[in-house]
Amino acid sequence: MYKYYSIKNRKKNLTAIIISVIMAIFFMFISYFSAQTQKQLLLMILSTLLVVVLAYYYLSYVPSKKWKDVLRKPFPELWKDILLKNVEFYVELASDEKEYFENRIQYFLKTKNITGIETEIDDKLKLLIASSAIMPVFAFPEFEYNNINEILIYPESFDEEYYSGQDKKILGMVGNGAMNRMMILSKKDILSSFNGKRTTDNVALHEFVHLIDKKDGIIDGLPSILMNKAFVLPWMRELKKEISKIKDRKSDINPYGMTNNSEFLAVASEYFFMSPKRFKKEHPKLFKYFSKIYRNKRFK
Repeated sequence: MYKYYSIKNRKKNLTAIIISVIMAIFFMFISYFSAQTQKQLLLMILSTLLVVVLAYYYLSYVPSKKWKDVLRKPFPELWKDILLKNVEFYVELASDEKEYFENRIQYFLKTKNITGIETEIDDKLKLLIASSAIMPVFAFPEFEYNNINEILIYPESFDEEYYSGQDKKILGMVGNGAMNRMMILSKKDILSSFNGKRTTDNVALHEFVHLIDKKDGIIDGLPSILMNKAFVLPWMRELKKEISKIKDRKSDINPYGMTNNSEFLAVASEYFFMSPKRFKKEHPKLFKYFSKIYRNKRFK
């Protein structure tokens, strides 16, 4: 694990150096031909060096330091116990895969803020949210949720005006407008997703799948990171077949999946990760598609 991310960071570092050098050459060239006095030239050169240093700092040093900090810090034993008691996905991993999963969780928690709105946030809740984020991208070590900064946790479900209460219907959402780069989740429903029973629901994982879908700029149920072009048409045919079954009440997939292709991908992904054996039994063709989409060879 350490070796992999050391290589990854070296590649990022080299890329940052190349970009910084190109920027330096470009600005030096502009400075040389536009400066009218030696004083102006000196100021422009100093400004160029400052820009280059800042570019290197944010492109390479900051992300590399975060990963190094994660990899050097032991994963708390208490956290391992929480995962073993609550996250079946983690339980079924081999020892080296567990370490990899733990590192991904540490990095996620180091780079994302999880804020409680009129509710307490403890380690268990943070770990359940982070686990939900890592499960769908477990086979994609390069993937980072760089389209979100903060996750707001409400005590219960909420409405479009962000008022929380038992009679509200929204369990989770990816924010936009003033709430851009934020996710909102219901604490009650996160905990119920990991209550020790094989459920087909996971509201946090649902919203993270939307973020994965959004990475290519469009939330359409066809995330480019998960699907190559040759895979799209057969996937769409299978998706439409299953939506038709939901409409005819011949499928146990959440009816919310009928809303659009993106929602189908999200609710079916919940089912796939939370109850893989049941999903395989009830939906063998879909199971094969999702195994390819998520490059998941673990579920037998």
